[in-house]
Amino acid sequence: MPVATLTFQLPDEEIDHATCINARKIASACWDADQRCRSLLKYADNPSEDAVRLAEAVREILKEVVDL
Repeated sequence: MPVATLTFQLPDEEIDHATCINARKIASACWDADQRCRSLLKYADNPSEDAVRLAEAVREILKEVVDL
């Protein structure tokens, strides 16, 4: 089984280290945000035009940045 080891020079690379440690939480939050926007677009009763535009914009950003 392949193994990967990441090494960080702390405290200089503290932000990169925290990002790696929290990557699963970050990915989960992005997926959850996408699903909430999808639910608004698909199931909400009479969402405002602003809410629809915002949900579409957020989903587009997530698609571009995270490739959901």
